[in-house]
Amino acid sequence: MVDPSGVEDPISAIFDLADRAAEMAPTVRRMYRYTATILVIWIIVTAFVTFATLGSALWLAVLSFLGLVAGVIALTLLRRTDRFFGSFVLRHRSIRLVRDADPIVKVPDGRTPVERLGRYLIQSNPRVGATVGEDPASMRYRVVLPAAGESRPFDLVVVRPAGAAWRAFGRGETGFAILARVTGESVTIDDLRRMEADALAVAPPLGAAVVRLILLRPKPGPLPEEAYEYAVGHPVVFRRAFGSFRANLEVITENPDGTYDFVPHVLGVP
Repeated sequence: MVDPSGVEDPISAIFDLADRAAEMAPTVRRMYRYTATILVIWIIVTAFVTFATLGSALWLAVLSFLGLVAGVIALTLLRRTDRFFGSFVLRHRSIRLVRDADPIVKVPDGRTPVERLGRYLIQSNPRVGATVGEDPASMRYRVVLPAAGESRPFDLVVVRPAGAAWRAFGRGETGFAILARVTGESVTIDDLRRMEADALAVAPPLGAAVVRLILLRPKPGPLPEEAYEYAVGHPVVFRRAFGSFRANLEVITENPDGTYDFVPHVLGVP
């Protein structure tokens, strides 16, 4: 069947519009930085004029104070607009990844489940692949990480160190860390909570933002509803200095047919 002239798939048209909006992200970010810089300079100048003329020219002090208030309001609205656009771009990227992803993910070759998981992470994520290619020691197996009180074991750890500014102030280049642990066929909510608690305990010494927490099941088994809901709807929140970041809890299962099953299916992270 051929669509009538002038008629197109509305879903495809919506995606095309979203693609064009997302392509403007670099330009919008530059406009935001320029405008924010101008507003900050405006606020500093009006604040200086307000204090300088407070005792000598009251009318000028009032006008400059009104300009100061207007600048603060404008900067606040600008930041809210930037956060909205950033959220739109992030959501569009996630939708695009899901739309373009292969629904069937094959388990790569490897001697053990955790070795196969490591190879999957390298093959499926360019940042992980580049990090391990530059420094093979960034991916380690069967690691005991230091934590307050006692050390915590993990079966797979991938770390790309963050910048000095992030380690000191929680701002700047975050790097990334992936923590994985092999579990049994049945994952309970207690297993997920233990993984969360251990990750929170070892995160400070890692020197990078933890972005993925993986429980790997070598064989499929029942996943209780409460564990499913916890994995899907409970991101782990980490705090560092003046910032915070989130990581997804994931249950990845090796199926007998040589494919992976994901709860939830996390794409594009890191």
